[in-house]
Amino acid sequence: MKSTLKFRILIILLVAAVCSLNAQTYRLEVGYNNPVRTGTGISSTFFNGIQLGGTAEYDLQNQFSLLTGVLYNFVYSDKIQKYPNTTYVTAVSYGHFLNIPIHLTYNYPFSKSLKAFGFAGPNINIGLYQTMNTISDVTYIPSKFEDLYKDAILNRLNFQLGAGAGVQWKKYQIKAGYDFGVNNVNRLSTGNMNHSGWYVTLGITL
Repeated sequence: MKSTLKFRILIILLVAAVCSLNAQTYRLEVGYNNPVRTGTGISSTFFNGIQLGGTAEYDLQNQFSLLTGVLYNFVYSDKIQKYPNTTYVTAVSYGHFLNIPIHLTYNYPFSKSLKAFGFAGPNINIGLYQTMNTISDVTYIPSKFEDLYKDAILNRLNFQLGAGAGVQWKKYQIKAGYDFGVNNVNRLSTGNMNHSGWYVTLGITL
């Protein structure tokens, strides 16, 4: 509970700091993401998905800038766990999230039209809706449908730290990065669980 409160206070401070600046560049971004949910004593769950949204970049000094925005994510997972005697458990998950990156970026221009850049900083991942439909023919594992937020299984707030790099040519940009989940998103007493993942996006300057 105390950790969640600290994260919320940090989010408010970060957003307030960004809002005090004037945006220089706006972009539309669309891309592929590959989140993974890992935890103590459980097998990893990998997702495939898309993300799209808008970002704003604020010029600082000495080739540095600050980037933030809002990116909507839709992810899907179809996980099969096989057991002896040809029995199995299938878990199908759908998730909807918002990402709010706050990245410090260093830009290295090769020419007026071409530059490379690297970035690092926090990402605020907010869960909107996530379900898991478990279908089982194992006697001691029941089939069930769960709303992972409504049923108090997962926390909506996921604080991440990430880094990545990319290139920009004229108004077109491609970048890739990885966000590592810091806080425990498991609301049950079954151990810690983290939500991380990598992504690649295409952007166009407006």
